Amino acid sequence: MNFEHMVADYGKDIGEWLKTFNIFNIIVPIIIAYVLCRIIPLIINWIVKRAMRVRRSASRTERLEGEKRAKTLADLFSAIIKFLIVITVTFDILTKLGINLQPLIASAGLAGVAIGFGAQSLVKDSLAGFFIIFENQYRVDDVIRVSGTGFPAEPVEGTVRSITLRKTTLRDRDGNVHIIPNGSIVEVTNRTLGFSKFRFTFAVDVETDVDGVIDVVNTVGDAMAKDKNWGKQIVDAPHYDELGKMGKEGINVTVSGTTLPGAQWKVSAEYRRRLVSELQKSDITVADVEG
Repeated sequence: MNFEHMVADYGKDIGEWLKTFNIFNIIVPIIIAYVLCRIIPLIINWIVKRAMRVRRSASRTERLEGEKRAKTLADLFSAIIKFLIVITVTFDILTKLGINLQPLIASAGLAGVAIGFGAQSLVKDSLAGFFIIFENQYRVDDVIRVSGTGFPAEPVEGTVRSITLRKTTLRDRDGNVHIIPNGSIVEVTNRTLGFSKFRFTFAVDVETDVDGVIDVVNTVGDAMAKDKNWGKQIVDAPHYDELGKMGKEGINVTVSGTTLPGAQWKVSAEYRRRLVSELQKSDITVADVEG
């Protein structure tokens, strides 16, 4: 068969196929898939929130923890179901286009065996991601510090933006986005699990009335805890914790407080501002002590 005959035969086959081809067989599944991918996350989010709804008597911390957990699970389930929808619609469209999928599936099986050894990292990442979510190690919106294999000298710290079975995405305080394979994570420090604390130390002159300083520290903390806005974020009011190193130049005073998860930085900054103002009003001089 010469080239002209081959072209003619292919042209005839294409013509016959076009006669039976219905564009709606392609458009309708795509539209349905798009609508499902938009609606399914809303439904899953509603179901997960209902299933994980905390009791009315729960504390603010418990409610916040429940919201984080629910959002993390809803995002994960939504991603899995949307992936299955896309795969199903793709196979349906290919079948309607007359493409025989059996050889494709068979070759994919052989290819899967061939690349199985090279996919060990993918399996490792997915297993690690499963246990991260199952054990509730961290959730979306948590602030974490992670280190592990392949990491730079300094651990990576940031707010969790998304968690999938394969990777965790963080955004640090400078706005940089870090995409981390779950299998590479060896150690995690969660700064916002359950509650958050802050501690800081300042020094006063060695001749200062220590009891007066402690009174100012506690008074400022109590006033802030009673504030209608800041009080909602405070679990345990900022207060005097301990006296630290003492030297010729001054005495270290340590302050600590407990806040809702993630609120420690803002609360600490506002408390320090108020404390400095009150110390100045009380003529208490802040000194400098090494260590």
